[in-house]
Amino acid sequence: MILLKSEESRRKLDFENVRDIVLLSFAVLGLSFIFPAYISTVPRILLINGFPNTLIALLISSELLFLFFLNPIFEYILDITRSAIGRRTPYIISFGVLTSFVLSLLENINHEHPNSAFILTLLVISANFCLYLYSLALFGLIRDKSNESNQTGWVMLRFQAKLWSFVGTVLSFIYCSRSSENSLLPAAGLVLLISSLLAAFFIVEDKKYKVKMSPFEKNEHHFSYEVFKILKKWDLSNTMQTVEISLVISLFYYLETFTAPFTESSGLKYGAGTTFLTLQLTGVTIGYVIKLFTKKNLFSENLRAHDHYLLLLNATIYLLIYITFKSLATSYLLFFVNGLLWGLFLSGRTGMMIPSKAERFIFYFSKEKKETVLISLFVIIFTTVLGAVLDWFGLNAFLPLVIIVTILEFIMAILNNRIRTNEDLVKERGE
Repeated sequence: MILLKSEESRRKLDFENVRDIVLLSFAVLGLSFIFPAYISTVPRILLINGFPNTLIALLISSELLFLFFLNPIFEYILDITRSAIGRRTPYIISFGVLTSFVLSLLENINHEHPNSAFILTLLVISANFCLYLYSLALFGLIRDKSNESNQTGWVMLRFQAKLWSFVGTVLSFIYCSRSSENSLLPAAGLVLLISSLLAAFFIVEDKKYKVKMSPFEKNEHHFSYEVFKILKKWDLSNTMQTVEISLVISLFYYLETFTAPFTESSGLKYGAGTTFLTLQLTGVTIGYVIKLFTKKNLFSENLRAHDHYLLLLNATIYLLIYITFKSLATSYLLFFVNGLLWGLFLSGRTGMMIPSKAERFIFYFSKEKKETVLISLFVIIFTTVLGAVLDWFGLNAFLPLVIIVTILEFIMAILNNRIRTNEDLVKERGE
């Protein structure tokens, strides 16, 4: 009888793990569904209302300012929260609803009250703030469930979250390329709302998060605001790698923000810009998976030693895109091949499957707080500078800037390789 109960409880636990993985994966899909609609709509709204490119780049990436300045504060608040429904769930409900509402309001304000620059600015910042806190709560819940699961459950949860983040992003891009621009934000907000409420109401948090904290548990949580201390303790090799990652993320933020406006300014049909981004993202993911499954092969090891040369190929492809941009079939193919090469490079360098605003793992699931802080700072600086250069030279400089940044990334990769090689030599001599 006891044996039967034990087997029954084990099956029940397995069911709960599978249920949580499915619901959390759907929540990640809903979150990822937001960003293509966001970047297909918000930059266009801001441009129409006369915002300079510098301010557009800053507003689109303003979530990183919250990560940089506020992350230690809100991580602590979420960790010590206790309520009848848990510590993450209240934030998932409230900010899931608020994000959906603010995005719909942003679309409505643009139509009902054009030229409301101040209100639009507040709404974009509010949307990014809500997305920031929703992501912090959701990925905190994923981390909690990962810690509660066995090794298999942890690997499955992490893999499924990555996979459905990609699926949500691609589905959203496809939806954006085929739908009216006026309905994008409300529809994406609805998907986020449904996914957040399903996760909030059907995932049960641990009972210990539903009762008042004990004195012993309070001692486990310490608040420390170390943002500016981190900036004072830069290590050359780690900083070089952080700048390299930041430059890649900045380039993809820049591509997301300005590809659609540049495409439309070039006279191409509506939806072509989102199709470019969809093909590039798909290429990145295929390249990432190819590299992932060939890690142990000799070919892969040789490729990793010289993977920075892929960036020269990318720069060449961007040049070809610049020359043949209005030939849609050719440009579609080149964007896909370009993404494939980026995927091969990124999987070994950064582990990024979705190098864009939809890439939540590198910011919200990383245990390296120092690296997260520095990447947030560098990305906000780089993307703002790229926007300022566009203001100076105009949208015609969009692709030349992409070529320049890709070449800069190539130089950074070489420097980073040399620093790592020197460190390995020092270690060998020391041994």
